[in-house]
Amino acid sequence: MKDYDVVVIGAGLGGISAASSLAKAGKKVLLLEKHNVPGGYATSFNRGRFEFEIALHELSGLGDANNRGPVWRILNDYGVLPKVEFVRIPDLYRSVMPGADVTVPIGRQNFEDALCKAFPKDAEGIKKFSATMFNFADEAIKANRVGMKAVMEDPSKFPTLMANYGRTLSDVLNPLVSDDRARAVISATCGYYLQPPSKCSFLIFALGTASYLKFGCYHVKGTSQAMSQAFVDTIEENGGHVWLNNGAQRIRVSNGKIRGVVAEDGTEIACQRVICNANPLTTSLNLIGRENVPDWYLKRLGKWTAGGSTFNVYLGLDCTCQSLGFKNHENFVSIGPDLDRQHESMRHDISSEPYGAAVTAYNVADPDFSPPGTGVVVLCVIAYAEPWLKLSPVEYAEAKSKLADKLITLAERIAPGLRDHIEVMETATPP
Repeated sequence: MKDYDVVVIGAGLGGISAASSLAKAGKKVLLLEKHNVPGGYATSFNRGRFEFEIALHELSGLGDANNRGPVWRILNDYGVLPKVEFVRIPDLYRSVMPGADVTVPIGRQNFEDALCKAFPKDAEGIKKFSATMFNFADEAIKANRVGMKAVMEDPSKFPTLMANYGRTLSDVLNPLVSDDRARAVISATCGYYLQPPSKCSFLIFALGTASYLKFGCYHVKGTSQAMSQAFVDTIEENGGHVWLNNGAQRIRVSNGKIRGVVAEDGTEIACQRVICNANPLTTSLNLIGRENVPDWYLKRLGKWTAGGSTFNVYLGLDCTCQSLGFKNHENFVSIGPDLDRQHESMRHDISSEPYGAAVTAYNVADPDFSPPGTGVVVLCVIAYAEPWLKLSPVEYAEAKSKLADKLITLAERIAPGLRDHIEVMETATPP
């Protein structure tokens, strides 16, 4: 039986970052991953002469030499940073809908100026919202650092956090900004969190958007797979082990304590600590076993439902992105400003017309993302697994094809003739 201090199950970003930290701290670490590559959603795949990014649109938290962000510091502390090259994305995103076409730049003042210019009647409200968002994010970070006990002892030091904690984005934004189009432009990145503005936590939105505006947007040279591999290299350089194509079969528990892990190939590994980067249902019911999980936690699991996912269309083009009119890396294209309707349009009826989508043109920021004279564009819309699970194999294939075609038509609002230059196409439905 092999013996480790810690076994980490799952090589998604949570798993590989935890394993990197532990290995660097001198712990004897084993990372188990059932897939043949590390990274989870931070991976890539190949079709023909194209390599496609699985999921990453824009990475935040890096900053530059004069303004280092938290992600930069983490990657540096773990020893991953020297192994990875990042490509800076000039703007946060472009939002296009009838009556509005706004490019949102990096920087708080630039953000406010661009939105106030596009929607002058809401200028005062836009500035108030921006101030609320940045103050809220700063106070939330401070609260996390000092702890909630300290916050409650003197809540006057956290006025914006206390006034807006538990509210949604719509709760905060709508009273300040009246133009539906302005609201939609500001809320465009809600899709990153798989929620419409009426349900999106203002905490999550504020932290994410403030980080993008403070520290800028980046992509990984060689796709996010390169960053995931850098984590693995760091783990192994510090004495840790990574097993691919070999997930966990069981977490061994005795008398309420972890005793070890059984790998999928039957190997028994002794350890006293496990970090599981799998979903809580799989972890509790399949790996730990219902008999070893407290009743109160099982009841909590029973109340949870599966969250949203995405439907993606990966396009390899026989021309450059710029030749089709793409000027921005990230583009949000919709037929109207109602982002709640956009979210619901794909929740139950996948045969309906998509209301909006993210259109990412990777070669705009990184000309070397694909072979010379070509381009890579990915179309992404929020989707749920439930309607797909009801389809027969024939219906499933037909629905994928029809939805992909509709999304291409939507993308052609900003890139006319896109479909005429598709060399390779792949689609992905919710897992």
